[in-house]
Amino acid sequence: MPIVTRPAAITLDARSLQPATKSAQILEAFDKLSLGAVLEINEETDPRALRNEMTQLRQGKFSWDARNLGSSRWTVRLERIDENAEGEHFFAHVPPFNSAKAQTIKELGAQMSERSYKAGETIFDEGEIWPYLGVVKTGKVIYTLLSPDGKTHTLGERLTHDTLNESGTFDGGGATTRAEALTDCVVVTVPSEAVLHANRNDSELALGFLQQASQARRRSIETVADLAFAHVLQRVAKFLLGYAPASVGMAKGLPGVENLSQAQIAAAAGTVRDMAARALLRLKNAGSVELDRGRVKAIDRARLEAFAHNVQAPPV
Repeated sequence: MPIVTRPAAITLDARSLQPATKSAQILEAFDKLSLGAVLEINEETDPRALRNEMTQLRQGKFSWDARNLGSSRWTVRLERIDENAEGEHFFAHVPPFNSAKAQTIKELGAQMSERSYKAGETIFDEGEIWPYLGVVKTGKVIYTLLSPDGKTHTLGERLTHDTLNESGTFDGGGATTRAEALTDCVVVTVPSEAVLHANRNDSELALGFLQQASQARRRSIETVADLAFAHVLQRVAKFLLGYAPASVGMAKGLPGVENLSQAQIAAAAGTVRDMAARALLRLKNAGSVELDRGRVKAIDRARLEAFAHNVQAPPV
């Protein structure tokens, strides 16, 4: 299957959709796409929940490129892809490679290899010289930082087509975080030197990585701002929104939320377990979540959003 130029995207303004039918309308629009066609969605909030929902319902059938444009403006490009794509065809769906030359992708595809990891295995550790650019092929990878006193802070998940170790690849230093398999996963690797060589010879690929670095900077600024200005209850609510279905009223959380321990939620929110437990209890008492032995099983998205946006959430 040759790599072809992507057609113009079909645009859907999700900001005008009703919560009760939002997911259904997005899925309906996506399912009408032909192979290689693109659906571009305009959003006003972080679309992590949509990605989790798409992964649940259309696993392997889409590529994902979400960009935060600031001022509550997000754009998401969903491309309908061949779920059996391998080698260079897999690379063509990784966001920084979207506009790269076909020859560039072919050359990098010839140097790729695959590595499998079991849930809980370390892919690379903070400070380690890992001489590859990685790309998640299947499963989930989680980034974490370890503080001097042994506390772990979660920096986010990496899913299919997301890259790993960009900083180490481009500056030659050690990894900035620890990468761990959150589930059983497969990671595609390409030698860092091959990626650097490709960037020197393909300006569109270099621009793709520059755009990705700009998005990473936006995320890091938001993380710092949350830790500096948002209280624990608000941070826990914002994290859980990534598992909240686009529906009205209490509904089952998206896959994976029921496996999150209070310690993992605390790490993601930049706090300790006891504080996260108190926040979860507050959210439960407010009818924002349902808990089963301390774990989240159902979420009322509208009520949770109120806490995440600090509409009704006093400090914990």
